[in-house]
Amino acid sequence: MEEEVTVLLRVGLIFVMIPVVVLVISLMIKFKKQGYGWFLSHLILFTFGALTWIRILETRAFTSSMYNSLTITAIGVMWAVSMVCFAIGLLSLSYLKKEKEGVDTYPQ
Repeated sequence: MEEEVTVLLRVGLIFVMIPVVVLVISLMIKFKKQGYGWFLSHLILFTFGALTWIRILETRAFTSSMYNSLTITAIGVMWAVSMVCFAIGLLSLSYLKKEKEGVDTYPQ
């Protein structure tokens, strides 16, 4: 891969993720729902994993194969945890979730 491509990947990822994180934080402040915190956790973990993956693309020729494999494994685990956070966020904001009184609630 050309050197310029990894820089474009990093800049593109940051330009997309910053507005999304700002949106999630503003929704979390406005609606005071715990589910948005789970989405924020997902976005942070996903962004960190993607930036680490881009770093591997840049340095794979200079580092050992074993180190790269361990880093890719860590990224995979991070992605799995981020998807669990995403799923918990979806479930906690779902209108199908029951309140303590046993009544279905709908988003406002």
